[in-house]
Amino acid sequence: MGKKQESNDNTGKVVTKYDKKVAKRKEEERKAKRNKFIAKIVALCLVAIIVISGVAAFSLRYYRIHTQFIKVNNENVSEIEFDFYYGMTKSTLFNTTLYSDMTYLDYYENYLGYSSSKKDKAQTYSDDYTWYDYFASQTVDTIKEYKALLQLASEAGYEYTTADDDYNEFVENITSTAESNSMSVKEYVKSLYGDNASLSNIKSYILEVLEAQSYLEQLQEELAATDEEVAAYIAENYSSDSTESTDSTESTDSTEDSSTDYDEDEIRSTILSQKYNEVISPVMEAMSFTNIHNRIKMYSSSTSSDSEDSDTSEESTEESQESTSQAE
Repeated sequence: MGKKQESNDNTGKVVTKYDKKVAKRKEEERKAKRNKFIAKIVALCLVAIIVISGVAAFSLRYYRIHTQFIKVNNENVSEIEFDFYYGMTKSTLFNTTLYSDMTYLDYYENYLGYSSSKKDKAQTYSDDYTWYDYFASQTVDTIKEYKALLQLASEAGYEYTTADDDYNEFVENITSTAESNSMSVKEYVKSLYGDNASLSNIKSYILEVLEAQSYLEQLQEELAATDEEVAAYIAENYSSDSTESTDSTESTDSTEDSSTDYDEDEIRSTILSQKYNEVISPVMEAMSFTNIHNRIKMYSSSTSSDSEDSDTSEESTEESQESTSQAE
């Protein structure tokens, strides 16, 4: 007779080949269930990690956009605020006359290869910098200047009483320009002040700028060049004898004799810019700047080999133009 049993288990029960197959199959099923359970746990953990990472990334991005992109004078500047000033800086600069009928935008496009139809970050300004770096560096100075004006206004007890009217006029201009360009207000605001901008979330920054510009107008009236200052400037810069003494009480009649040699309005503007810089520069220089995570690659003309000479003339012109162009 053939053997019907192969072995006995611990209880003495006869274990057949069939029993072994059943036991093996059950063991494999148990292992499969265990592995499936482990896989589910791992999958759930991975999902949790992804969700947590996504939430963390979203939170950091939201914080950067809405709260802290950089810091100026130990105050948070959100990405929305920075982009607002970035757009304003470019707009002011582009519409500033460099010489004759040429604006800075004309100069940048015709001589430096800039294209207003392309993203600034995608365009090279020099070997080490993009156009975004160039404009962003100037934007930091713009933010400092406006915050300095607000500080001076507060210290002077300046009362800004036309905020509502000024803001409404600003919105009307935005709306009108958007319509003339066949754009919605929403689209136009984003094109000017960044993809995250809307009239509602930049309103507080608009009001700050309007207040600063209002105070700037008063400050410019206070700093306007006097006739004596104009006469002294002419005597120093246009006199045939540079060593001749200039009397501060010199009659303005003497300045009219050679009026064809100079533009008095330009002289007054130059004197105003000089006096304004004497007031605003110390306040701006005292303001700290925290470049969080080096989000801005600060432009330095000393390291730019491609446009070093042109940068020098641009910066000197911008300094004289900036103080008077902001209120326009």
